Amino acid sequence: MVKIIIDRSDLSLIKDDLDNDRIQTSTLDDGSIELHVDDASYEHLESILKKLTIGRQTYVFETPDGWIKLYIKDILYIESYGTEIIIHTHSFGKVLVKEPLYQLENALKDYQIMRIGKSYMVNLNKVIYIRPKLNAKLELELSGGFKVDVSRSYVKSFKQALGIGGSIV
Repeated sequence: MVKIIIDRSDLSLIKDDLDNDRIQTSTLDDGSIELHVDDASYEHLESILKKLTIGRQTYVFETPDGWIKLYIKDILYIESYGTEIIIHTHSFGKVLVKEPLYQLENALKDYQIMRIGKSYMVNLNKVIYIRPKLNAKLELELSGGFKVDVSRSYVKSFKQALGIGGSIV
């Protein structure tokens, strides 16, 4: 058995993963949370640790007025209108940045943020629901009720990134 102690504030990042019978939680005197993971759940533990790590990651973006440091977990999606790049976040709303979309795509690929169209990128951790649309596109519902489309040419790579197979058409 493995014991891991996490901060209470990190509990929201992994709440969905704790519905597993092989992981028990208890609250310690200082308010932190202790996770008890059995030996058969190491793969599940690895996914929990990855979420905790990504949830704490930040990235500094250049804006027209200076720089802003954003938590990766706050990013919902990124869109491009010509030369304007807008990051939609939970905490700050819309943030205008100066970096081109192709540079953001390379910089953020390790953080579960991927290209889903010519003008859009999405944080995969914010996808709540996937709906098929006409012309082999997908509609994504993100946390907060936002909706964005995956264009046809990006559907295959999007499904591979989420580990879903079959045909959603």
